[in-house]
Amino acid sequence: MLSRITSYIAKQIGSVTFVATISMCLLVTLVQSIKFIDMIITNGLPIEEFFRMSLLATPRYLSYLLPIVLFGATLFTYNRMTSDSEIVVMRAAGLSRGKLTRGGFVAGFLGMLICYSLTLYLMPASQIEFRSIITQARSQIGSAVLREGQFTNITGDTTIYIREKQGENTLLGIIYHNGADNLTIIAERGNIVETIEGPRVVVFNGNKQVKKDGELHLLEFQKSTLDIGLTKDQKLLRWREANERYLPDLLFPNPNDPNDVQNFDKLIAQGHARILLPIFCLCLPLIAIASLLSGQHSRRGQFKQVSTAIVGMLINLILHIWLTNAAGKNPVLLYVMYANVVMPMLVCVYVIHGRRKLKAPKTRLHRSEA
Repeated sequence: MLSRITSYIAKQIGSVTFVATISMCLLVTLVQSIKFIDMIITNGLPIEEFFRMSLLATPRYLSYLLPIVLFGATLFTYNRMTSDSEIVVMRAAGLSRGKLTRGGFVAGFLGMLICYSLTLYLMPASQIEFRSIITQARSQIGSAVLREGQFTNITGDTTIYIREKQGENTLLGIIYHNGADNLTIIAERGNIVETIEGPRVVVFNGNKQVKKDGELHLLEFQKSTLDIGLTKDQKLLRWREANERYLPDLLFPNPNDPNDVQNFDKLIAQGHARILLPIFCLCLPLIAIASLLSGQHSRRGQFKQVSTAIVGMLINLILHIWLTNAAGKNPVLLYVMYANVVMPMLVCVYVIHGRRKLKAPKTRLHRSEA
């Protein structure tokens, strides 16, 4: 069972982390909404897809935000407790720096478990679905390619004109021309449908004009189908990026896939980075705690200790990002990636639990005159 002091500190850090995480998620969602809204307008997607894409994008950036937010919450909590003399009172009551660290450790450990659930399952699962929505939107010719009042070149020999679009799949005033077959189709209206071979346009009440042997042949029809040059296989053959892969797929790329072979070291580096990222939920708060508890209390504030913690955090994260990219070219650096996480934690534990030798104050003895 946790002591009251440990529970108190952990709850303080947890509440700050929760509020800060929600705020940061809303801020990132607001920034990304510009891209999502543009995609929805361009591709003609329903407004529900905006909320769906925003929700699916959350696990990815949340897994990167959580360690930083935990660091900020831990730094804020311990700095506030120091400024309010709570730490001084607890130390005077006989609590060691190790016991004062437990609250931050508990909060960091819980954050690490949440982060592992994000990186190992929720992030790849959501990214697979997210990319599926984008691919499907781009593969829907009626929404992604066809534009009202414009001649659109679909392939090298195929051009189509749409006078008006109604809803997602209804087209009015269609002119279709295939230069390879010398075929022109004019129709009053059409519907976009998904078939086994891929998306097609079913047109109604029109005519086909075919030029053959120097003569123009005209054929009227009530219903016909246009092949707009996109097959289902084009969507299925898309290579999965690192964010869309589960951990085993990253650590053990497919040797029979040319793209996996080409990005072999990069995928492995991303796999190890995904293992290490949640550990930063422990590493970064420890940096904050070690920086604040190792210094002397001052009524003027803890500017030096806070600055040291922030600089340490930035150096740690920048090194991690650089090593992840560099390890994709030089696999030997994978060992350095682990050292970049483990070594700061060991140093922080030593600083927190290490005993400093206290020098006895020098006193001057005055003989009393008889």
